[in-house]
Amino acid sequence: MKILELGCGFSKTPGAFGVDLIPGSQADLIHDLDSFPYPFPDSEWDRIICRDVLEHVENFVGVVEEIWRVAKPGSVIEVSGPFMSSVNFYSDPTHKRAFTSKTFDYFIEGRPAFRLGYSKARLELIACEYDREERTRRRGPHRWVLDWANRNKEHYESRYAFVYPLYQISFDLRVVK
Repeated sequence: MKILELGCGFSKTPGAFGVDLIPGSQADLIHDLDSFPYPFPDSEWDRIICRDVLEHVENFVGVVEEIWRVAKPGSVIEVSGPFMSSVNFYSDPTHKRAFTSKTFDYFIEGRPAFRLGYSKARLELIACEYDREERTRRRGPHRWVLDWANRNKEHYESRYAFVYPLYQISFDLRVVK
């Protein structure tokens, strides 16, 4: 399995080919994700990891289109980033955007935003989860709120996200070609 990790930073996934902008990182290739096209052929990667990187790019739609281009049909893209009410989003001046459960709707057929036609990239949502890595450490009321929010995303995001802020949101997306 060929794994591409974009924005690998200083802790690259074992076996992945890492790309990052920062010299001295664990990247196998130093490259700006806002510089297109990426130096990879079409449909090369089985899995693409984007942990805490897409919130930093200028051209979000262009980056998603490049990820889609270099991914094999049916491959999985793993994305994580700051949730809209996260203090981590607001405390980092390099963040350009935060995410909600609807961030990728422009690329998912059948979603209302898809019909706007912003992109040729097509994705399928496999999973969307708040604070995925934090879930096992939470106990009692904190765990209950997190579980409820994950089951009721639209209600949570529209009414309670800033009352009980969560930190991160993760997506698993399948490439449709």
